[in-house]
Amino acid sequence: MLDQTVRVGIIGVGAIAEAMVEGLCRTDSPPRILLSPRSAQLSRSLAERFDEVEICPGNQEVVDGSDIVLLTVRPEDVDDVLSAVRVPRDRLVISAAAGWSCASLRALLGDVPVVRSIPLPAVRSRDGLTAIFPSHPMAEELFSRLGGVVAAPTEEGFSALSAATAAASSQLRYVAVVSEWLAARGLRPGGADRFARSLFRGVGRALEDESRPLDALVAAHETPGGINAELRGRWLDSGNEERLRDALDRILSRVEPS
Repeated sequence: MLDQTVRVGIIGVGAIAEAMVEGLCRTDSPPRILLSPRSAQLSRSLAERFDEVEICPGNQEVVDGSDIVLLTVRPEDVDDVLSAVRVPRDRLVISAAAGWSCASLRALLGDVPVVRSIPLPAVRSRDGLTAIFPSHPMAEELFSRLGGVVAAPTEEGFSALSAATAAASSQLRYVAVVSEWLAARGLRPGGADRFARSLFRGVGRALEDESRPLDALVAAHETPGGINAELRGRWLDSGNEERLRDALDRILSRVEPS
Protein backbone atom coordinates (compact mmCIF):
# COMPACT_ATOMS: atom_id res chain seq x y z
CA MET A 1 0.00 0.00 0.00
CA LEU A 2 1.31 3.43 -0.94
CA ASP A 3 1.48 5.70 2.10
CA GLN A 4 3.94 8.02 3.79
CA THR A 5 6.29 5.09 4.49
CA VAL A 6 6.70 4.33 0.77
CA ARG A 7 9.50 6.15 -1.02
CA VAL A 8 9.19 7.01 -4.69
CA GLY A 9 12.39 7.98 -6.47
CA ILE A 10 12.44 9.89 -9.74
CA ILE A 11 15.43 9.91 -12.08
CA GLY A 12 15.07 12.68 -14.65
CA VAL A 13 13.06 15.67 -13.43
CA GLY A 14 11.27 17.21 -16.40
CA ALA A 15 7.70 18.19 -17.23
CA ILE A 16 6.12 14.75 -16.73
CA ALA A 17 8.03 14.17 -13.49
CA GLU A 18 6.85 17.56 -12.24
CA ALA A 19 3.24 16.70 -13.09
CA MET A 20 3.48 13.38 -11.24
CA VAL A 21 5.06 14.98 -8.17
CA GLU A 22 2.33 17.61 -7.99
CA GLY A 23 -0.37 14.97 -8.39
CA LEU A 24 1.08 12.61 -5.78
CA CYS A 25 1.67 15.37 -3.25
CA ARG A 26 -1.99 16.36 -3.44
CA THR A 27 -3.25 12.91 -2.49
CA ASP A 28 -4.12 11.73 1.00
CA SER A 29 -1.03 10.31 2.74
CA PRO A 30 1.40 11.17 -0.08
CA PRO A 31 4.56 9.06 -0.34
CA ARG A 32 8.04 10.37 0.24
CA ILE A 33 9.54 11.49 -3.08
CA LEU A 34 13.28 11.52 -3.84
CA LEU A 35 14.46 13.51 -6.86
CA SER A 36 17.63 13.26 -8.88
CA PRO A 37 19.61 16.50 -9.15
CA ARG A 38 19.03 16.82 -12.93
CA SER A 39 17.14 20.02 -13.78
CA ALA A 40 18.32 21.52 -10.50
CA GLN A 41 16.03 24.54 -10.64
CA LEU A 42 12.88 22.44 -11.13
CA SER A 43 13.92 19.92 -8.47
CA ARG A 44 14.61 22.74 -6.03
CA SER A 45 11.25 24.35 -6.77
CA LEU A 46 9.39 21.08 -6.06
CA ALA A 47 11.34 20.51 -2.83
CA GLU A 48 10.48 24.03 -1.67
CA ARG A 49 6.78 23.62 -2.45
CA PHE A 50 6.20 20.15 -0.99
CA ASP A 51 7.41 18.83 2.36
CA GLU A 52 7.37 15.25 1.02
CA VAL A 53 10.03 16.02 -1.61
CA GLU A 54 13.79 15.97 -1.17
CA ILE A 55 16.71 16.13 -3.60
CA CYS A 56 19.39 13.45 -3.64
CA PRO A 57 23.05 14.03 -4.53
CA GLY A 58 22.88 11.61 -7.47
CA ASN A 59 20.95 8.86 -9.23
CA GLN A 60 22.40 6.04 -7.14
CA GLU A 61 21.19 7.75 -3.97
CA VAL A 62 17.72 7.97 -5.50
CA VAL A 63 17.76 4.21 -6.16
CA ASP A 64 19.17 3.35 -2.73
CA GLY A 65 16.54 5.40 -0.91
CA SER A 66 13.48 4.33 -2.89
CA ASP A 67 11.00 1.47 -3.04
CA ILE A 68 9.77 2.49 -6.51
CA VAL A 69 12.08 4.09 -9.07
CA LEU A 70 10.48 6.18 -11.82
CA LEU A 71 12.66 6.59 -14.89
CA THR A 72 11.57 9.76 -16.72
CA VAL A 73 14.66 10.55 -18.77
CA ARG A 74 14.85 11.01 -22.55
CA PRO A 75 15.03 7.71 -24.48
CA GLU A 76 18.51 8.54 -25.76
CA ASP A 77 19.74 8.93 -22.16
CA VAL A 78 18.44 5.62 -20.79
CA ASP A 79 21.55 3.59 -21.59
CA ASP A 80 23.94 6.04 -19.94
CA VAL A 81 21.73 6.52 -16.87
CA LEU A 82 21.03 2.86 -16.14
CA SER A 83 24.57 1.72 -16.91
CA ALA A 84 25.79 4.03 -14.13
CA VAL A 85 23.55 2.72 -11.32
CA ARG A 86 23.05 -0.55 -9.48
CA VAL A 87 19.40 -1.39 -8.82
CA PRO A 88 18.64 -4.05 -6.18
CA ARG A 89 16.17 -6.81 -7.04
CA ASP A 90 13.63 -5.63 -4.47
CA ARG A 91 13.04 -2.31 -6.28
CA LEU A 92 10.30 -1.74 -8.84
CA VAL A 93 11.44 0.29 -11.85
CA ILE A 94 8.72 2.13 -13.77
CA SER A 95 9.96 3.52 -17.06
CA ALA A 96 8.33 6.35 -19.02
CA ALA A 97 11.03 6.25 -21.71
CA ALA A 98 9.50 5.62 -25.13
CA GLY A 99 10.93 2.89 -27.33
CA TRP A 100 12.55 0.87 -24.55
CA SER A 101 11.00 -2.58 -24.21
CA CYS A 102 10.89 -4.47 -20.93
CA ALA A 103 13.53 -6.84 -22.29
CA SER A 104 15.90 -4.03 -23.28
CA LEU A 105 15.50 -2.38 -19.87
CA ARG A 106 16.17 -5.66 -18.05
CA ALA A 107 19.28 -6.15 -20.18
CA LEU A 108 20.66 -3.08 -18.43
CA LEU A 109 19.08 -3.59 -15.01
CA GLY A 110 19.38 -7.34 -14.50
CA ASP A 111 16.73 -9.35 -12.67
CA VAL A 112 14.66 -6.35 -11.53
CA PRO A 113 10.86 -5.93 -11.88
CA VAL A 114 10.20 -3.50 -14.75
CA VAL A 115 6.97 -1.76 -15.80
CA ARG A 116 6.58 0.53 -18.79
CA SER A 117 4.24 3.51 -18.48
CA ILE A 118 2.77 6.45 -20.41
CA PRO A 119 1.95 9.16 -17.85
CA LEU A 120 0.02 12.05 -19.42
CA PRO A 121 0.16 15.70 -18.31
CA ALA A 122 -3.30 15.36 -16.72
CA VAL A 123 -1.75 13.37 -13.84
CA ARG A 124 -0.96 16.82 -12.42
CA SER A 125 -4.67 17.26 -11.61
CA ARG A 126 -5.08 13.52 -10.84
CA ASP A 127 -7.17 13.13 -13.98
CA GLY A 128 -4.82 11.21 -16.27
CA LEU A 129 -5.40 7.59 -17.29
CA THR A 130 -1.94 6.01 -17.42
CA ALA A 131 -1.16 3.02 -19.61
CA ILE A 132 1.22 0.42 -18.18
CA PHE A 133 2.74 -2.93 -19.16
CA PRO A 134 2.90 -5.39 -17.60
CA SER A 135 0.36 -5.24 -14.82
CA HIS A 136 1.91 -4.77 -11.37
CA PRO A 137 0.00 -4.03 -8.13
CA MET A 138 2.31 -1.24 -6.92
CA ALA A 139 2.33 0.46 -10.32
CA GLU A 140 -1.45 0.19 -10.53
CA GLU A 141 -1.89 1.72 -7.09
CA LEU A 142 0.55 4.53 -7.89
CA PHE A 143 -1.18 5.56 -11.10
CA SER A 144 -4.66 5.00 -9.69
CA ARG A 145 -3.87 7.86 -7.35
CA LEU A 146 -3.12 10.03 -10.38
CA GLY A 147 -6.40 9.44 -12.20
CA GLY A 148 -6.53 5.79 -13.15
CA VAL A 149 -4.63 3.07 -14.94
CA VAL A 150 -5.11 0.77 -17.93
CA ALA A 151 -2.87 -2.28 -18.06
CA ALA A 152 -2.17 -3.44 -21.62
CA PRO A 153 -2.42 -7.24 -22.00
CA THR A 154 0.64 -7.36 -24.29
CA GLU A 155 3.62 -5.15 -25.05
CA GLU A 156 2.26 -4.75 -28.59
CA GLY A 157 -0.96 -3.39 -27.11
CA PHE A 158 1.06 -1.00 -24.98
CA SER A 159 2.78 0.31 -28.12
CA ALA A 160 -0.62 0.91 -29.70
CA LEU A 161 -1.68 2.98 -26.68
CA SER A 162 1.54 4.94 -27.02
CA ALA A 163 0.82 5.63 -30.70
CA ALA A 164 -2.70 6.81 -29.89
CA THR A 165 -1.33 9.64 -27.75
CA ALA A 166 -0.07 11.24 -30.97
CA ALA A 167 -3.67 12.17 -31.80
CA ALA A 168 -3.85 14.90 -29.12
CA SER A 169 -2.48 17.86 -31.07
CA SER A 170 -4.63 16.97 -34.10
CA GLN A 171 -7.74 17.38 -31.98
CA LEU A 172 -6.55 20.79 -30.83
CA ARG A 173 -5.75 21.79 -34.41
CA TYR A 174 -9.32 20.84 -35.38
CA VAL A 175 -10.61 23.32 -32.79
CA ALA A 176 -8.16 25.95 -34.03
CA VAL A 177 -9.35 25.56 -37.65
CA VAL A 178 -12.96 26.12 -36.58
CA SER A 179 -11.89 29.25 -34.69
CA GLU A 180 -9.93 30.53 -37.69
CA TRP A 181 -12.90 29.87 -39.99
CA LEU A 182 -15.14 31.95 -37.71
CA ALA A 183 -12.60 34.78 -37.58
CA ALA A 184 -12.37 34.80 -41.39
CA ARG A 185 -16.09 35.46 -41.51
CA GLY A 186 -16.07 38.65 -39.53
CA LEU A 187 -15.94 37.56 -35.90
CA ARG A 188 -13.27 39.11 -33.72
CA PRO A 189 -10.47 36.54 -33.25
CA GLY A 190 -10.92 36.61 -29.46
CA GLY A 191 -14.63 35.96 -29.75
CA ALA A 192 -14.13 33.21 -32.32
CA ASP A 193 -11.56 31.57 -30.07
CA ARG A 194 -13.77 31.74 -26.99
CA PHE A 195 -16.76 30.34 -28.88
CA ALA A 196 -14.76 27.42 -30.33
CA ARG A 197 -13.28 26.60 -26.94
CA SER A 198 -16.70 26.70 -25.29
CA LEU A 199 -18.26 24.52 -28.00
CA PHE A 200 -15.69 21.76 -27.74
CA ARG A 201 -15.33 22.02 -23.98
CA GLY A 202 -19.02 21.17 -23.76
CA VAL A 203 -18.67 18.29 -26.21
CA GLY A 204 -15.68 17.01 -24.26
CA ARG A 205 -17.74 16.68 -21.10
CA ALA A 206 -19.79 14.00 -22.83
CA LEU A 207 -16.71 11.78 -22.69
CA GLU A 208 -16.98 11.68 -18.90
CA ASP A 209 -20.01 9.38 -19.21
CA GLU A 210 -18.14 6.11 -19.70
CA SER A 211 -21.37 4.10 -19.60
CA ARG A 212 -22.13 5.21 -23.18
CA PRO A 213 -20.11 3.81 -26.11
CA LEU A 214 -18.31 6.37 -28.25
CA ASP A 215 -20.51 5.57 -31.26
CA ALA A 216 -23.54 6.33 -29.11
CA LEU A 217 -22.06 9.72 -28.18
CA VAL A 218 -21.57 10.51 -31.86
CA ALA A 219 -25.19 9.65 -32.59
CA ALA A 220 -26.38 11.70 -29.62
CA HIS A 221 -24.74 14.82 -31.07
CA GLU A 222 -26.38 14.64 -34.51
CA THR A 223 -29.69 13.95 -36.18
CA PRO A 224 -30.08 12.14 -39.53
CA GLY A 225 -29.70 14.71 -42.28
CA GLY A 226 -28.78 17.42 -39.76
CA ILE A 227 -25.83 19.78 -39.95
CA ASN A 228 -23.62 17.78 -37.55
CA ALA A 229 -24.13 14.63 -39.61
CA GLU A 230 -23.44 16.49 -42.86
CA LEU A 231 -20.20 18.06 -41.64
CA ARG A 232 -18.93 14.76 -40.24
CA GLY A 233 -19.79 12.98 -43.48
CA ARG A 234 -18.09 15.60 -45.65
CA TRP A 235 -14.97 15.86 -43.52
CA LEU A 236 -14.49 12.53 -41.76
CA ASP A 237 -15.68 10.26 -44.56
CA SER A 238 -14.54 6.66 -44.96
CA GLY A 239 -11.47 7.77 -46.92
CA ASN A 240 -10.31 10.15 -44.20
CA GLU A 241 -11.03 7.59 -41.51
CA GLU A 242 -8.79 5.15 -43.37
CA ARG A 243 -6.08 7.80 -43.68
CA LEU A 244 -6.27 8.35 -39.92
CA ARG A 245 -5.84 4.62 -39.30
CA ASP A 246 -2.91 4.56 -41.72
CA ALA A 247 -1.30 7.51 -39.93
CA LEU A 248 -1.69 5.73 -36.58
CA ASP A 249 -0.09 2.63 -38.10
CA ARG A 250 2.87 4.74 -39.17
CA ILE A 251 3.21 6.22 -35.68
CA LEU A 252 2.99 2.71 -34.24
CA SER A 253 5.94 1.65 -36.37
CA ARG A 254 7.94 4.52 -34.83
CA VAL A 255 7.12 3.80 -31.18
CA GLU A 256 7.45 0.02 -31.24
CA PRO A 257 10.77 -1.06 -29.73
CA SER A 258 13.24 -2.20 -32.36
